[in-house]
Amino acid sequence: MDLTLSLRNVSLKSLATWLVIASALLWILYPLLLGAKLGLPVECFFMGQICVVLCLSPYLAGRAVQNVSGNISTDTRLTRIPVFSGKRLLKLLLISQLPIVLWVSLSTGAALFLTPTPSVKAFQMLTTLAMYTLSAGAVGIAATRICKDALFGAECATLLWCLLIGGVFLLNPIKRYVDDLQPFIPPALHLNPLIVACSIFEDLDIFRRPALYERTPVPSYIFVYPKPWYLVGLWQLLLGGSCLWGTWQIDKFRKSSV
Repeated sequence: MDLTLSLRNVSLKSLATWLVIASALLWILYPLLLGAKLGLPVECFFMGQICVVLCLSPYLAGRAVQNVSGNISTDTRLTRIPVFSGKRLLKLLLISQLPIVLWVSLSTGAALFLTPTPSVKAFQMLTTLAMYTLSAGAVGIAATRICKDALFGAECATLLWCLLIGGVFLLNPIKRYVDDLQPFIPPALHLNPLIVACSIFEDLDIFRRPALYERTPVPSYIFVYPKPWYLVGLWQLLLGGSCLWGTWQIDKFRKSSV
């Protein structure tokens, strides 16, 4: 039943709507990243794609869970907080991300044909974005179940991404209290979803760009970007998997308590 309800929500009209929304967000972010001179056009395009995925995937997944929850509550009239099995949660996650997966495929294909991007790099971009889509959606599901609202859940997920991306800037206040920031730099880089661009495009050294060189203490230390290129994506999948597993365990506890 959950699968049928979710498939109905992914109509052609809603699919086209989300494609337009995602494209509009990208073309707002892309000039900003390019204007900040954070990298070459394809590198800024990729970072813009990441930001779009992290913004939209949590809401789409949270909305899918919220819609199904509303139907279950109306049908059963037994509980205001319905429970989900792990299989049902995974189905909802995968189905809810269909618009983003399609958009990622189309936009990456456009980058491949419109810019001098090697096919290997395009494949790496596509794989990374697919991992981020699943991870961000899983975080959105957990946040929605906690906040009881898809929009609030997406906002909480966005706050999490801001903290992870801004971790390198948070090193500045830490510098006042520690003599050596070296041990803090690797975790800040590995947990930053945008850093994968520096792993895929080896010539990109984002912290030595004028926009960031004096705003973070990272360039003052010896550091290396996460290798291999998919390592940051695996950390994100671990984060998303932990959120999905935690949601499933909480629902199991609720089910056993009824």
